Amino acid sequence: MMRSAAMIALGATLLVPAAANAASGDPDWPCQQIKVPELSLAAVWSGPPVDPQQSDWKDDQQVADLVQKLAPRREPIDKAQALIHDFAQQAGDRKQPLLLKLLAGVFSVLDAERDSVMAGLDRFGGRQKELAAGIRADNEKLHALQTDQTADPKAVQQMTQQVTWEVELFQDRRQAISYACEAPSRIEQRLFALARQIQQELE
Repeated sequence: MMRSAAMIALGATLLVPAAANAASGDPDWPCQQIKVPELSLAAVWSGPPVDPQQSDWKDDQQVADLVQKLAPRREPIDKAQALIHDFAQQAGDRKQPLLLKLLAGVFSVLDAERDSVMAGLDRFGGRQKELAAGIRADNEKLHALQTDQTADPKAVQQMTQQVTWEVELFQDRRQAISYACEAPSRIEQRLFALARQIQQELE
């Protein structure tokens, strides 16, 4: 039992810094990837000036409909790029203003999606931080019981099981979130690919 408790103590000690391991210094960030709080249009666009906050793209039904087709990640990127090409070919003399509206719309939708994902990851990280604190507290209780010669063996066993369960829960949650941690990067990659296609159509 002492060896089991020592392993639990070691696990609890190692889990806590792993939960907050973020180069950004945000203790609630649960991902190994560096936290980039905001999506930047300038990082993926070097064409004509576009105000990423503009919303007039919503007033053009054709542009708005295309944005809704391009933004979802379930839409294969090659098909999305083909849709942009067809749109540009049909735009005629209005190609540049329409494509710039399209870019603003794609950025707006993907930026909002990324913000939602980031907020969810922050909430998850906060819960993991609370769980890690609980593991530390229960691990200290377990250590106190183990060093108390008058402690009830059943109480020691129950606390051992509780800490073991908490550590396993923490690890399971951390493994489950690994896919979600990749979502912000996938959104950024999609924005880059769509912006590049739009820029190519303008050249």
